[in-house]
Amino acid sequence: MSEREVQTNNRTTAQERLDSQLLNETLDLEREANRLSAMGEPTRFTILYLLAEEGQLRSGELADLLERRQNDLYHHLNTLEDAGLVGKFREGGQRVYELSPLAEGFVPHIFDTVSARAEAV
Repeated sequence: MSEREVQTNNRTTAQERLDSQLLNETLDLEREANRLSAMGEPTRFTILYLLAEEGQLRSGELADLLERRQNDLYHHLNTLEDAGLVGKFREGGQRVYELSPLAEGFVPHIFDTVSARAEAV
């Protein structure tokens, strides 16, 4: 192995394994880690739970359920949208939020797992 090969391959064996086996060399590790990080903040975790349970909620409904002002939630909703976890559309003059198709595929499973752990305690 030449010095040039050592310098250009900064990935560990574990990272290469993760990319190959878990991400199928099609998903980006940083993007997936950021997505999970976005979910890890308590307000955003709660928003995702509510959307998983209710399907769709208006921004005003979310604000009422979280006992927060709508403007206080937009940062969280934008972060979730940027992470590809929620989508929004307008209905009348209000924004309506829902889980994205991507999130629908795995977010409910996370809450099922958490619920099962809570029941086991």
